[in-house]
Amino acid sequence: MWPIRSVLFVPAHRRDWVGKALRVAPHAVILDIEDSVPHELKPQAMANLKDEIAELKAANTAAFVRLNPLSEATGKELDSAVMAGLTAVTLPKAASAGEILALHDLLSYHEGKAGLPHGTVGILPLPETAEGMQDAHALAKASRRVKGIFGAFSGPVSGDIARAFGFRATDEGLEQIYLNSKLVLDSRSAGAIYPIAGIIGTRLDDLETVERMIRRARDVGYTGVAVLHPTHVAVAHKVFQPTAEEVAYYQGMLDAFAAAEKEGIAAVRYDGAMVDYAMLPLAREVVADAARYAPAS
Repeated sequence: MWPIRSVLFVPAHRRDWVGKALRVAPHAVILDIEDSVPHELKPQAMANLKDEIAELKAANTAAFVRLNPLSEATGKELDSAVMAGLTAVTLPKAASAGEILALHDLLSYHEGKAGLPHGTVGILPLPETAEGMQDAHALAKASRRVKGIFGAFSGPVSGDIARAFGFRATDEGLEQIYLNSKLVLDSRSAGAIYPIAGIIGTRLDDLETVERMIRRARDVGYTGVAVLHPTHVAVAHKVFQPTAEEVAYYQGMLDAFAAAEKEGIAAVRYDGAMVDYAMLPLAREVVADAARYAPAS
């Protein structure tokens, strides 16, 4: 299932939107019961979750649920969400390791209640607070369930992360490179190796800008992106799918090194560069990625 390259947001109160989302073949759908749902419709959104997760499971698509910030109501939200097919939950406004531990324990209880193996459901902390961004490593380290920190690259229409950090988002995004690089390193160094970035705050029909932001997220180390519109899913797949040239280069590297090993050599000149064992993991990853995601490209 992991890494998950494309995640499409769907407000959970819009029951018919899951089927529409599946038409564009995202690797995951994040069923939102937080900011994209009017307050008076949150009960309906929660009531829809089990049917929506079942629909995603039948389509072999990962199901995420974005909860509301941790509160006394979180148990009720998890009671509506935890079932076979739920891949992970996102905790918005995450500020402390204690919140992640509390969510871990709640998930353990609800997994048992649902008859699921312990540890089935992952956690994606979304640090939309200054405290959470500063302590992202502690968030990622707090539970084995944490798959990755959920960051964001924003266009000029800024959201919670920009307000909490204090930057003014621009199309160029230079003001966001430090934060996102930090979140990726915090996540990976804590063992949560699948950080995901939300792509927000830009015109939905400006696919050129969307692609540029997704490439920025990929290049700083995010392993996937969460997008707001169905047309963005294909853009994400395009960005994360290795090109034919990349596949040929890295497959050639693997073949050349395999031949060298048979001769008792642990370093080989390939395409003008010296290649040793340090270069092979990326080569294997690119070739495997191409094979795994080719049908979705």
